[in-house]
Amino acid sequence: MWHGLQRTNALSGADLPPPPAEVGAAGEELLSLRAAAEASRLHYMTLYRHVRTGRLAAVQSGGHWWVRRSDLAALGRRGQPGRHPGPARWAHLSSALEGRLLAGDVTGAWSLVEDALAHGARPSDIYIEVLAPALRHIGEGWASGLVTVRAEHVATEAALRVMGRLGPNFYPRGSRADGTVVLGAAPGDPHLVPVMMVADLLRSCHFTVLDLGANVPEESFLEVAKVAPDLRAVGVSLSDAGCAAAAARCLASLRETVPGVLLLAGGPALTSRQQALDLGADAWAPHGLAAAQLLA
Repeated sequence: MWHGLQRTNALSGADLPPPPAEVGAAGEELLSLRAAAEASRLHYMTLYRHVRTGRLAAVQSGGHWWVRRSDLAALGRRGQPGRHPGPARWAHLSSALEGRLLAGDVTGAWSLVEDALAHGARPSDIYIEVLAPALRHIGEGWASGLVTVRAEHVATEAALRVMGRLGPNFYPRGSRADGTVVLGAAPGDPHLVPVMMVADLLRSCHFTVLDLGANVPEESFLEVAKVAPDLRAVGVSLSDAGCAAAAARCLASLRETVPGVLLLAGGPALTSRQQALDLGADAWAPHGLAAAQLLA
């Protein structure tokens, strides 16, 4: 039970409605959210996102949020803005994001992403350390029957919306492109998200990316590759192992059509370099940053 707390409004002398009757330890100071923002030197909306995502305990009363000063201090000890999250934090974020995606809560999912960015995460970290593991776990749940088809579709749609908001952060400003990369999912493979991730990550490394999307016909790969300016590589994504033969035929045709151009293969269905080589690719990239390193 919360009892006997002092009410604080550091921004003005205006009267606030009474604080909630049940607010915590006896005698502990209670802050309005705006007062807490001033005390912590964080933006009001940053604290509001912490409340929404469960990182900061708060109680709502009379249209205002109230937080305990001790909870505010604990938030500061857990992580200050600018500190790069560690492995344990990545796992926590990925699990939390997975829950939001399965619920179709795009707003909540984006709040998690925005909060992570505010605390030192890079857009590439969100893809590699948070979003990709969450989607991989959802896919494994679907394969084992623990996640329904409907839930998997809801999660994918929510992920696409989050990626749409995060995507512009991958475009570097005022930089010259280091060449063009053509990307697409293998013929018959309907999975779009892995292609989008790699495309954004390559863009962040100063490459022009022609993203052909999911289920790309072999002819489309060839037509685009033939006319792409300063073509550095063509990447074929494989999420559905049942499309491996189609991916191999596509890579063989690309080798004949654009000889000398690096052919990459990756995606959830390819977990090793040898698998990519067996399909006829020159190299394997587990994600877009690895692909950029190969091209560099």
